Amino acid sequence: MIDEFSNFKSAIVWPDDREPDEAPTGEFRPLSIGLLKAIETAAESFCMAGETESPIETIFGAQFALALRPLCKDIGWDFAVGTGDADIVLHPQYALHRFRYDFAVRANGRPRPVLLIECDGKDFHSSAEQHANDRLKDAAASNAGIRLIRFSGSEIHRDVDGCVTYALTACIGALFQ
Repeated sequence: MIDEFSNFKSAIVWPDDREPDEAPTGEFRPLSIGLLKAIETAAESFCMAGETESPIETIFGAQFALALRPLCKDIGWDFAVGTGDADIVLHPQYALHRFRYDFAVRANGRPRPVLLIECDGKDFHSSAEQHANDRLKDAAASNAGIRLIRFSGSEIHRDVDGCVTYALTACIGALFQ
C-alpha cells in the first residue's frame, strides 16, 4: 500500500526544537544562568526588604547591592549592606542631622558617606510640604559636602538598571575624586 501522506507538507511552520532559546538581545543565555540570577535577586530583595521602607527602595537597593558587590570584589574590597566595617557599606535609612536618607554609600575610613540616594515615591514626595522637606534634605546633604541623587518611583520601575548604572557612576566618581 502506498502511504498517501508521505509527500504531505504542513501549512503550519513548526519550530525546530533543536534551536536554543535566545534572549531578546539575541545573546544566548542558558536557563541555569537566568535561574541563578532570579534566585540572587530574590534573596537580595528579601534581605533588603527588612531594611527599607517602600517597595521602590527594596527594588533599587537590591539591584544596587547586586551591582556593587561584584565590583567591590573585583578590586579587592569588602562589601556589606547595613552597618559594618567593610570597605564599602550600602547603608539603608541613613541618618544625617535631623533627616533620614533612603541609602548612603559609606567608604571605610571616611568620616561621611560618599553618596546619598533618595527613591522618591509619589505617596511621600508630591505635596507642597513634602517638596519643602525634600529641599531641606538636599540642602543638608549639600552643606555636609555629600552628593545626593534622586530617582522617582517611575524611573525605578521603568528602568532600574539605568538608575543603578547612574548611581554606580556617581559612587565611583565620589570614591575616586
